[in-house]
Amino acid sequence: MLKKSPGLFVSMSAGCLLVAGSLASSGVLARDLTYGSYLPPQHPTSVGIATFLEEVEKRTDGSIEFKFFPSGAAASGKEMLSAVRDGMIDGGFLVTVYYPTAIPANTTISDLSFWNQNSLVATAASIDTVLTGCPQCLEELEEHDVRFLASYATPPYQAICKNEFASGFEPDGMRMRVAGEEIGRWVTQIGGIPVNIPNNESYEAMERSQLDCVIGATSWLKSLSLNEVASSVVELPMGAFLGGSLLNIRDSVWQDLSDSERQAIIEATPVGVARTIFEYQKEETEVRKAAGGQGIRFVAVSDEMKNVREAFMQAQVERAATTASGRGVKDADQIVTNFIANLEKWEKLLTDPDITETQYAALLKSEIYDKAF
Repeated sequence: MLKKSPGLFVSMSAGCLLVAGSLASSGVLARDLTYGSYLPPQHPTSVGIATFLEEVEKRTDGSIEFKFFPSGAAASGKEMLSAVRDGMIDGGFLVTVYYPTAIPANTTISDLSFWNQNSLVATAASIDTVLTGCPQCLEELEEHDVRFLASYATPPYQAICKNEFASGFEPDGMRMRVAGEEIGRWVTQIGGIPVNIPNNESYEAMERSQLDCVIGATSWLKSLSLNEVASSVVELPMGAFLGGSLLNIRDSVWQDLSDSERQAIIEATPVGVARTIFEYQKEETEVRKAAGGQGIRFVAVSDEMKNVREAFMQAQVERAATTASGRGVKDADQIVTNFIANLEKWEKLLTDPDITETQYAALLKSEIYDKAF
């Protein structure tokens, strides 16, 4: 079963990491694997990752076992790509916006963040695009010894702020935590000051008044304890995170696995993805219900601000392709076109508002993984 030793959750020495990496690269002992995330164990992504790891163990009858290191115990968000590549860990949550020059084709999808208006649709579209419509995305990850399995999309981000905004949302001069260049551009456009830090540092930054707002999922009020430092949530979608590689395995490890073990990993992937997305939705619902009792206001915005947001979203199409081309991505406009086409495809496939987690996982499997692998 998935090993969750309390000591391992808290820290992992450099020596242990080196041993884990060397074991993972040897033929016989490569089945004892490690996985890292910079986010805490209660975060929806960590719940999804743990579900994926448990599913792999179950489907391989224990021939693959994982140790999971959340909370940055194995590597920070910005160090995760090199940690996987260098064999310090065997897989890890890779956030594209931290590596825009290392994996620029993948970052192109993340730069279309304002097109994520439904996390189920955007998650499926991003995975579909990478696995079936962006060979360049797979190739650049493989150059870092990463075998891509799945990305994901958060619910649309909103501004979680210290200010109550009793007279309405006034972003001028507000220091706002952002993820990546695109949300940074949005904050600059509305008069705010973008601050690019990992979301797990947001609580301390707000507590110390180094930030006025955090642009992120409403569920972060709970998972990152922002309900202790925030007074309001601004009711306007301000992009979201999508893309990256939530689930992956080092490619050199993947090559050492048997066909049945690889198949087990592939089948476990949509289960882990679905758990992540539905955990986010569950948490969003619970957090919104609890927020009123915690004194947190939900602030509406003007029609003018809504129109500014719509224009920004439409402009992302050309801007994302141009930015990607500047980073050296070939045929960047095709990646953008493929992603938007996949959004339209999955909007049609996901019309049932009452779809269950199991049904969503099955749809990902039949429409993507059965075809891509």
